[in-house]
Amino acid sequence: MITSRLFLVSAAALLLLSGCSLQEKYARNEAAGAAWLKESPAPARANFEGIYYTPDWGTVTINQEDGNLTGSLAHYQLRGVVSGKTARLLLTDDYWTDYTMILTRKSSEKLSGAYSEGVPFSKDSSKPIVLHRITQ
Repeated sequence: MITSRLFLVSAAALLLLSGCSLQEKYARNEAAGAAWLKESPAPARANFEGIYYTPDWGTVTINQEDGNLTGSLAHYQLRGVVSGKTARLLLTDDYWTDYTMILTRKSSEKLSGAYSEGVPFSKDSSKPIVLHRITQ
């Protein structure tokens, strides 16, 4: 009986500690994403709003209010900022930023750039992406 109680207390303590560490991990991920977005302080000079398509990811919806972006890309929630004619995006699933993306407006019909896993964006491990507008 004492062994069972000791096991339950140990398991509860481990769960509590792992929960704190998980919360800290999520907080660090969120802080890194916010810091990366702030690295581009210039005012917005381009409009990224619209519905786009990319063969690798599917439909992309981007909403823009001033220099702030929100929307969705596949099953990810998208948020970001526009600095000049460049957008920096965080792609988040269940409060965890899985990808970072940098896009530039090539024309009124096309955005292009690259994405990488994690935060901050890594040019070394990035992959190219092109988004084609499907509606205004």
